[in-house]
Amino acid sequence: MRCSYPCEVALDGEEAETTGREAYVASFPDVPPAITGGWSVQEVNSHLRDCLETALSFSIDSNEPLPEPSDPGPGQVLVAVSAPVAAQLALYEAMRAEGITPTEVARRIGMRPSHARRLTDIYRPAKPDEVERALAALGLQIVSEAAPLEQWLPSREPAPVI
Repeated sequence: MRCSYPCEVALDGEEAETTGREAYVASFPDVPPAITGGWSVQEVNSHLRDCLETALSFSIDSNEPLPEPSDPGPGQVLVAVSAPVAAQLALYEAMRAEGITPTEVARRIGMRPSHARRLTDIYRPAKPDEVERALAALGLQIVSEAAPLEQWLPSREPAPVI
């Protein structure tokens, strides 16, 4: 499961016109509720991961499938979720695919059901070994990969109207 999504960042012309300050807006085409912004390149870059993870948590809260990430297009950068969150998202998707509940995962790995529900709650950090045990109970393992860090660099193109 790939947990990096393309992101578009552009100069926020409306904000610049209204306030006279340079501002930027960022959006994730594959994850519509993921929109953030900032007054500087550094500020926008610092918000991207949290914005993406928060928007993906809405899918979990609604018990909906996670959006499929597309390949980045021109001017887009890939933003990855953190490694612990990627493991939790993989577990969530595996549970959905098998149609099993946290209670069933708890039974398979010898854990209290209330504790197993936390394994896919990205705002309640789960112990990595517990997530790995749950994934193993579903026949999966975590495979890590390091990739170059992408940072968004400003463009003078105006932001698309959202």
